[in-house]
Parts: sequence; structure tokens; C-alpha cells
Amino acid sequence: MTESTTPEQLDNFSKLAAINVSKHIEKKNGLSYLSWAWAVDQLMRLDPQANWVFREPVVYPDGSMMVHCDITVYGKTMYMFLPVMNYSNKAIANPNAVDINKAMMRCLVKGIAVHGLGLYIYAGEDLPEEEKQATMHEQNQGSQQPNQQQNQNTQQPVQQQAAPPKPKDTRTQQQIYDSALATIQKTEDRDVLLKAARTFKGTKYETSINKACRARSDQMGWPTKQTQRNQNSPQQPMHH
Repeated sequence: MTESTTPEQLDNFSKLAAINVSKHIEKKNGLSYLSWAWAVDQLMRLDPQANWVFREPVVYPDGSMMVHCDITVYGKTMYMFLPVMNYSNKAIANPNAVDINKAMMRCLVKGIAVHGLGLYIYAGEDLPEEEKQATMHEQNQGSQQPNQQQNQNTQQPVQQQAAPPKPKDTRTQQQIYDSALATIQKTEDRDVLLKAARTFKGTKYETSINKACRARSDQMGWPTKQTQRNQNSPQQPMHH
């Protein structure tokens, strides 16, 4: 007669299956192994009455061997078996005591897994279902933030385009000229003089602006076009 599973036992299984064992997995030759010491430690903390019994190993005609274990957790007993294997998970013919011992402890861990603890390892999963869903939720939240930032960045040029234009300069030409003269007399930037000369070129203020620029250039020791022409022109030989 098959033993029925009670709601309490289902709850115990869910509790064990929800434990993340990923940090305690050892990788060898691409295979995952859960530390038997850690698995037993976790199991006994949750169920101090848990116990296990190893059956007599079964030896096959080719010399290979199968170990067997009965594991009782929360009053429910599960049966598990495992062949004695080498590092590449191939059955060993005529295994020695060390090989058998390793297989027994691996069988114990696998037996604990059928009660829930680390079972997802054997299903090829990386995380238990509860944490996998939580991780996916966090990843979705993280992916939404860059999208929101990107949307803000794409909207920014639109906001800049919608900004009101700068007000026009309502000053009279005379006021602009007076302001330029005051700036020329105080500037320490030669480019300001060049800009002023370009601005008033062709106007009635051109001559006076150019004079002011030359005067400021002389004060600051900046070369003017006339000075540069004089420096570049060949000197006439002196006649004796």
C-alpha cells in the first residue's frame, strides 16, 4: 500500500526546496556536486530527528556496484540509489573502499534532495523556483529604469526645442555702439576687439570702433594688422 502524503509533509518539502544551495555547489568536470556536510548540517537544523540507513551494495556481473540509502525526513522515508562512479560519471569496475564511500555520500545527498533540499540541481536549474521568480522580478525592474531614463533623454531635445526664443535686442544702434566702446576699453581678450570690428564694419561707427580697438591693442601690447605688415615688409637698405 502506497504511503499517502499529508499537507504538512508537502509544506515541509516546499520549505526545503526553497533553500538556495547555489553557494555550496562544487563544480567538477562540468558537473555539480552539493557538499554532503553542508546538506546534512542544513537538514539536521530543520529536522533534528532526520536519519538515514545504507543498504548492502549490489554488485553486478561486470564488477560495477550500486549503493542504496533510505532517508527519513519529517517522518517520511524516501529511497535512493547511485552507482559507484569515477570523475567522469562512468561506472567503476571493482571499486575500492574510497570509491564506495564517495558514492554513498553522494547517494545520501541525492536522497536528501528528493525531500526538497537542492532538488533543482538535478533538474539542471540554477536557482530554486521562489528565488528564480524574485530574480526575474529584479531584472525586470532594472531593465525598466534604463528605458525610463532613455525616454527622458529622448524627450529632452523636444523640451529644448519648445523653449521660448531669446528676446531681441531692443537697444538703439547708438546704445549698442556706446556699450561696445565701454567693453573695448576694459577687455583683456583680443577676440573681443576682432568681434567688435566685424560687428560695426560698414556702419558709420566703423572708423571710431577701429580706432578704439587699435588703442586698446597698443595698451595691451597686442599686434595690429598694421604692426604685422610693418614687421613683415622688407627693410630698405640704408645708403651712405
